[in-house]
Amino acid sequence: MRTNVAIMICFLTALIVLTIPEPTLAADGSCSRADLQIGGCPEANGAINNGGVDLSAGYETGGGQGSGNEAGGGAGSGASGSGSGSGSGNAGGGQVGAAPVVDPLAFVRDDFTVNCIPGSPCDPNLVVRVSDLVNFQPAAPSQTMEPRGWSVAGLPANFIASASEHSRTGALLGYPAEVHFTPVGYRWSYGDGAQASTNSGGATWAALGLPEFSDTATSHAFASPGSYAVVVAVVYSAEYRFAGLAWRPVQGTLSTSASPLGVIVGNAQTVLVNRECTTNPAGPGC
Repeated sequence: MRTNVAIMICFLTALIVLTIPEPTLAADGSCSRADLQIGGCPEANGAINNGGVDLSAGYETGGGQGSGNEAGGGAGSGASGSGSGSGSGNAGGGQVGAAPVVDPLAFVRDDFTVNCIPGSPCDPNLVVRVSDLVNFQPAAPSQTMEPRGWSVAGLPANFIASASEHSRTGALLGYPAEVHFTPVGYRWSYGDGAQASTNSGGATWAALGLPEFSDTATSHAFASPGSYAVVVAVVYSAEYRFAGLAWRPVQGTLSTSASPLGVIVGNAQTVLVNRECTTNPAGPGC
């Protein structure tokens, strides 16, 4: 009988400790006014990790439910009701060493003690934590070049990267979560050992009002013929919003790269002719 009662008490205590109320959401899924007033909304944190932004949030509930020692304390009650004492975890307790007086008409109640292992569900000091983690990845940029896929050694080739502000959305512990990415810079690796950093992704010669093979903020001249792989990475700053609360910045920046762009660089030779090739198709260089 004692063992069954002890197991039941421990089980009930575990249920009490591990029960966590569901969040009360407003119509738009954000944290409700009632939750805000009582501090029921979990706190979210943002950090850059694995090429994206990690958002994490968690609940924490303390103990204080149940006790490791059931019954005990108070005035002891021997079988005849004449004993007294403070009790030490067991109900009852007449004078130490005194022989109990047995009354055949008295009702005797079994006492019991729950020996709870620290950290187990019936531990009154148990702290239960429920957390969640979501990683939000920014979009990779796209890139192109002029001339398309080729260039001439010693002449500028114009490279253009495209990236824009955008947001990623998801759910964190049942609340809406959002991360907003803003491009703040571009890092170029041209495949010949040269690198550059620019504030913009560049534009076409036509959009800039420049003739072909003109220098631009994002152009590069290859010194020697060959095949090269050009890679651009866009640098993003980020901010996040959780449970409909205010936007908060994420410390630092992160970058993501476009797919490599293959470039074939050749030499150009100039040949003087006395007539245009349309007039003299057999002329040199025609």
